[in-house]
Amino acid sequence: MSELNEAQRQDLARLRSVAKERQWTDLQDTLKRLLANLEPLIALQVAAVQIEAFMPIFNAYYPQAGWVRELTMTVMAYASAPDELPEQAVNQFPSPGCGNYVIAVLDLARCVQDKYSTFERYSHIVNVVSNAILARLQHRYFADRPGEFTFIVDLEGDDTKKAKIYQKFWRNADVAQFDTQLWLAVADDVEAKLKQA
Repeated sequence: MSELNEAQRQDLARLRSVAKERQWTDLQDTLKRLLANLEPLIALQVAAVQIEAFMPIFNAYYPQAGWVRELTMTVMAYASAPDELPEQAVNQFPSPGCGNYVIAVLDLARCVQDKYSTFERYSHIVNVVSNAILARLQHRYFADRPGEFTFIVDLEGDDTKKAKIYQKFWRNADVAQFDTQLWLAVADDVEAKLKQA
């Protein structure tokens, strides 16, 4: 176990503080700084936890989407991914949280592709964490409100009404509490990895 340096302690405190305030831009910037203290494959484990948490929900909605599971397992087991990713697939999963989950899985694959620099890989890891958390928040709220979710993902829908539904989702007390809880768990995971480094 190694001791954290002052910058790491400050960033962890900041991550926990902004998790309570739900300041996502700050959360993402702070998480990226912290992850940069870890080897990319160790940092990737932080993202893998978030991917694994939503996988049973995704599988229940889309048991036929074997390529998503296969891609996830290939990245996690072998730190490998194909050069070409099915970017267009994101819109094929219109259930609450599933589109964000597929975005997270594609970013997980980018984390191990040779064409990205180490700095870019940390950005992709942060994107995985963020989209996997957003997937869980959306599922928690919209699974019981399928009509509202269908409306916000409709490309032709009324943008003003979409914004109101999304604000209602974002301001929901249960969503807010769960959001903070998930980010605090990420902070704990990062702290443990830093101490093991």
